[in-house]
Amino acid sequence: MKSANPLSDALHVMAHLVGQPGPRTSEQLATCLPTHPVVIRRLLAQMHKAGLVRSTRGHGGGSQLARDAATITLHDVYQAIGAPPMVQVGTREGRGGCPIQQLVNQALLESAREAQRLLEQRLQATTLDQLGADFARHLAHHRSLEAHHES
Repeated sequence: MKSANPLSDALHVMAHLVGQPGPRTSEQLATCLPTHPVVIRRLLAQMHKAGLVRSTRGHGGGSQLARDAATITLHDVYQAIGAPPMVQVGTREGRGGCPIQQLVNQALLESAREAQRLLEQRLQATTLDQLGADFARHLAHHRSLEAHHES
């Protein structure tokens, strides 16, 4: 699987580590994404380098969060993968230097910068712990719907 969004993949992997009693292997995490364990190991290496996960080798080894999920923001994960632009717009480069094209480009680029800034603010305000709590609520809601339909 080729990912179009490394941030989504990294957050997905990190979310699977929230609340885990012990380490998870790249093979276990790869089944959740789904992707190849090598892809997971690359992501985990970035998280490890940023101090977000710790890993142990050998039997019983794997990766787990290096600190409490309440202290890791989604922005920390974003920074760990190299902070790629989340908002990109294409602009047309005019050969003649058309002033209208220059204004269009400027408006698009300013809008993209503002959107990027807002997205980063939101990532800074959200922790992995909050993401885990959202998942728990989502799961509880689905279970109650399933129980209702089974009756």
